Amino acid sequence: MPQENENVFIAESQSLDVDEQQKKDILDVIESCSSFQETIKQLEEKNLIWYFIGPLRKDEDITGQINLKWEKEFQKFEQSINETHREFEASLPNQNFLAYSTKDDDFKIRFENEEKPIEISNILRASSEGKVYNISLGKDSQITATKKGSERHYDFTGSSSCEMTINWQAKDSEGNSIDCSMTVKLDSGGIQSVIGEPKFGGITSSEEVLKLVGQNKEVFINGKTLYQAFTGISKSVDDQQVPAEEIFTKDLHISPQSPTPSSSGYSSPSTPSSRRSSISTSSEFSDEDEIFEDDMSGDEEEYEQEGLKDEVDEIINEIEELKEGKETFAQHFAAQAKQLEDLRLERDSLRDKVNEQQRAIFERGQRIKEQEEELQDKNDVIKNLNDQLKDKEGETNEANKELQRKLKQSEANLTVLKEKNANLENDLKKIVEGLNDDHKKQLAEQLMETKKENNTLAETANQLSKELNELQREKIPSC
Repeated sequence: MPQENENVFIAESQSLDVDEQQKKDILDVIESCSSFQETIKQLEEKNLIWYFIGPLRKDEDITGQINLKWEKEFQKFEQSINETHREFEASLPNQNFLAYSTKDDDFKIRFENEEKPIEISNILRASSEGKVYNISLGKDSQITATKKGSERHYDFTGSSSCEMTINWQAKDSEGNSIDCSMTVKLDSGGIQSVIGEPKFGGITSSEEVLKLVGQNKEVFINGKTLYQAFTGISKSVDDQQVPAEEIFTKDLHISPQSPTPSSSGYSSPSTPSSRRSSISTSSEFSDEDEIFEDDMSGDEEEYEQEGLKDEVDEIINEIEELKEGKETFAQHFAAQAKQLEDLRLERDSLRDKVNEQQRAIFERGQRIKEQEEELQDKNDVIKNLNDQLKDKEGETNEANKELQRKLKQSEANLTVLKEKNANLENDLKKIVEGLNDDHKKQLAEQLMETKKENNTLAETANQLSKELNELQREKIPSC
């Protein structure tokens, strides 16, 4: 039994053409944001995230700037990207894609434009319930794919569209297994049209086909079962009541050609319907209707042609008005573009000035830091000198105390010596006056020598006193 699956073909180009503008915009976002989470959010809102994790992921300017601000967060984000990519590789062999996640069980994927379908159901089949896969369709559009039990839900948002091929198995009224397949155009409104020739095992009855569609209980489009989404196509044609069998033959794009049904009763994609009022149907018109049409009078044909001519003229007038409106809008957009460019130039100029001021502030801060360090060094030197001065002052005070003690002792000794000298001098005079022999003269000479020694000691004491006074005058005052 063939496996049920859904493949998506994205017609809009998914290539990421990189130029300096994208790089510049990303750098602007990084510079303006205060956190890494805010940066990712801004890149998503500005449709720059795929450039950031794709072609510009290894750009040195970008990685250098973001590492300066959030190196650890960026490394963790890169690791998450690699893990997410490895997780999807098993479900998407031979597919080139980008993928990342910013929160648990929520993934964002973008496929490269390779002109081949995406096996989207493989992602859900390998997934666990509760995980959400947001598949980019370009610009503001995406498919949100989720799994709920055996159900596979696909919700479309945005202005873009894509093609989805849906394959499933069903049983006909006789119990035979039928391989069913159809390709539909999808957008935010759901199924818009059937593309190409659906396959229902050769069954052409609209009633039987709808029964086969109703047996697909796994696929949901914008919250509707495949049957609900499929039968809702007719409601998009100006509220016109269209029989179910017309669903397979109509093309919502207006074309001047008439449809050419294939042998199975379905329109070929190369033969779109001319107008909603001329949609091809199965042969429900009776022979009388055909005879009535064949018997239309020439006057009626001429009247119809006149009506068509008026309608054509009206359409031409509308086209002319649209052209004039287009020129007006073009001029308006050109003025807006110039204004935008002027604003960009002004923004760049202001940003350059801000960057220059920031550099000046940084350099001034560096100089201040250097001066602070130099001042701190000088303060350390002064503190060291103060400490040395205090030590020297302490030593000087101790020396002064010792000198004072010695001075007092010397002064006391000097006083005693002076008294002794005076007494000796008196005694000496008396002795000299009374000397009669040599022995006494010798004794007198010895006394004179002793007097000289006493005088020498007195002079030494005076010298010590002078030195002490000199030391006190040279004493360094404390700071």
